[in-house]
Amino acid sequence: QRGGQLEIGAAVSLEDAFGAIVEHYPELAELHRRFASLPIRNAGTLCGNVANGSPIGDSMPALIALGASLLLQRGEALRELPLEDFYLDYQRTARQPGEFVRALRLPLPPAADGRRLLRCYKIAKRFDQDISAVCAAFDLRIDDGLIAAARIAFGGMAAIPKRASRCEAALLGSPCSEAGARAAIDALAEDFQPISDMRASADYRLRVAGNLLRRCLLESQQALPRVFERGAFGECERGGR
Repeated sequence: QRGGQLEIGAAVSLEDAFGAIVEHYPELAELHRRFASLPIRNAGTLCGNVANGSPIGDSMPALIALGASLLLQRGEALRELPLEDFYLDYQRTARQPGEFVRALRLPLPPAADGRRLLRCYKIAKRFDQDISAVCAAFDLRIDDGLIAAARIAFGGMAAIPKRASRCEAALLGSPCSEAGARAAIDALAEDFQPISDMRASADYRLRVAGNLLRRCLLESQQALPRVFERGAFGECERGGR
């Protein structure tokens, strides 16, 4: 830990990396447990998983939503790049020739914030040891029933792990209501044009992505009851059933 960041070096195993991350972000404990198997987590590295850039890599959506960055090195030259800018296209990254991922940096959470909601969901055919059809991460800040900040990222929805920028924009300033949820869900179709493959169809992926967003908003009522004094979520709760 340094400067308000958790730095994970290139040789740190997935198991050790997730252990350190979950210590600060316990909401990611299920993602940790469902990420491959324990032998794989002990053999592979988090930086290797991130550098590979698979569109269905489970670690990237959560790390992007949390604002992670990469420390890249070539010779003696170092540069830092937001993780969301590292992925350019399928199997194409922003690494320059001769450059490697030296470390991943993750902002540490501030002191307990009763207005922040972090959720990560993995949808796969099997609960354990399976590749995702859709992996979604939501980092929201809710003030008095209104969404004040949103970072949302998906895996399995595009050729790269990617933020849902139009969905985020649709949520900002909106109440946690069914109408607000529907507008943001509609925006997902502008953010993503998923493909159909053996894991899921394109229509299924879009439908699941929207349902996960609605689930996150519904869960916020229970997780952050103090920010819903106006009862703004009651309509969404009824509409989401």
